[in-house]
Order: sequence, then structure tokens, then C-alpha cells
Amino acid sequence: MKHILFILVLFIAFGCSTHKKESEVITVSILPQKYFVEQIAGDLFPINVMLPPGASPADYEPTPLQIQEMSNSDFYFYVGHLGFEKSWMKRFRETAENVEYIACSKQIDLLRSDIGHKHDGHDHENGTDPHIWTSPENVKTISRTITTALSKSYPENAEVFNAKLEKFIAKIDSLDYYIRTEFADSTSSTFMIFHPALGYYARDYHLEQLSIEFEGKSPSPAHMKKMVDTANAKNINTVFVQSQFETSKAKAVAKEIGAQVVSIDPLAENWLDEMYALTAKMKKALTTNAEVN
Repeated sequence: MKHILFILVLFIAFGCSTHKKESEVITVSILPQKYFVEQIAGDLFPINVMLPPGASPADYEPTPLQIQEMSNSDFYFYVGHLGFEKSWMKRFRETAENVEYIACSKQIDLLRSDIGHKHDGHDHENGTDPHIWTSPENVKTISRTITTALSKSYPENAEVFNAKLEKFIAKIDSLDYYIRTEFADSTSSTFMIFHPALGYYARDYHLEQLSIEFEGKSPSPAHMKKMVDTANAKNINTVFVQSQFETSKAKAVAKEIGAQVVSIDPLAENWLDEMYALTAKMKKALTTNAEVN
């Protein structure tokens, strides 16, 4: 049934479009990638974002308009391991062969994921953690990948792309310095989150991420108890949640341990602002843990 629906969607998308591109378009999977492209290319290209605000990257299905815009794109910069990418990328490649598909996860040291091999019915290749953009160091690599691709296709703008890249890297380095300074005097390093989205952030800054979600599924009562016991043992007083995922189980754990629930949004469009905000919230959470100790 899904295969038939996909064919119908493509028929609508391609039927409403011409084969000639009216202007260069770049497609990305998530909003942070839009931010990265804009830092390098400014407003030179219209950017088509597959995952809209508030949607889950695990099982999102693109609209006919998004597919039409994707098929008219010069590039599709995709993350490489998101659930909806796994479901759709092969079909995109088969039906829109003119698009250059570039994985932003290449040349990045990927983490194994505690999401497991299946999430909402979709395979995660080798259990790979897809949240590569939560690491400032990874974002420098992603941005260089984008710059190289754009410079190759638009050599007349290569100097501008590279100059903007250097400015963006300087901003990332400032962010990295800020984060390291904030955590330099932390005596606690463990945090709890519902969906394990901060694995790369945790690796960069020597933190321990505890996930309430277990193997890509809502946690069982046994896992919930384990999380409560662990949180009590480590004096955790904050549980992080994302708006894209259900929060009832996170709130239940927080209530059991007397912790507050704090919202974060790793999928926010303004990546730089969100990383500063996330770090401030993380610093406060770790400080609270240490005060209890």
C-alpha cells in the first residue's frame, strides 16, 4: 500500500512540474542543515526542508510539493541515518536521478545508537546514532562538505563560499570555547533525556547521556524503574525532553525522582542559538546535580 501511495505522490509531483529547472534549489533533511547552508551560501539558493517544525524524523512522510521541489534541486544534503531518510532515500534516487545526493555524515566518526536496529518500524543502519549535528566539531565537518560541493558546482562563487565558511567556523570555535568553559568546573557529568539526541554532544564534552527511551520504543515498566533508580543514585534533578517526542514517560520519571522537566530543541532552525541555550540548560542541570551531592 505504501509503495502504491509513493507512486501516486511521485506522479502528482512530477506531473505538476516541468523537466526544466526554473532556479537552483537545495534540499536538506532538517532545519539545522538549512542554517548551515545559509551560513555558507547566504540567500543565493531557495532551500527546501523535508522535515517541518514539530515533526518526528523517525517516520515523517514528505508531501508532494516537497518531493517536487526535491526533484528540481541541484543538491540534496541529507543526514544519512534518520528514520524517514531510510524509508525514502532509495526511492528518491530512483525517481530523481538528476539530483546530486550528498551525505553530511561522511568523514564523521559515527556513534553506535542505543535506539536499536528498529525505530517505529524503520531500520537504523547498524544502529547508528543519526544526531551528528549536535556536535560543534561535526558541524565544522558538515559545513566543509557543503562548501566543497557548492564550490565544485558554482566555481564562480567558490571564494565567497570559502570566506563565509571560515566566518562560520570562527563562530563554531567560539561556541566550543564557551561550552568547554561552562563545563570546566562541573563535578557532575551525567544527564537524563527522553530521546537520546545528545550522544555526540556528550562525547565532545565528556558527559554521560542516560536515555529513558529504550531501543527506539516507549520504555517498559522495568526500564522506567531502572531509570528512576539510576537517577536517584546519581542525584539527577533534570529530565530533558524534545517537542517532537511524547513526554508522558519523561514526566513520570521526573515526578518519581522529584526532578524538573526541561525542554530542548536540537532540531531548531537557528542551530547556533539553540546550542548556546542547550549548554546553559545543561550547565544548570549539572550544577543542580552537584549541589545535591
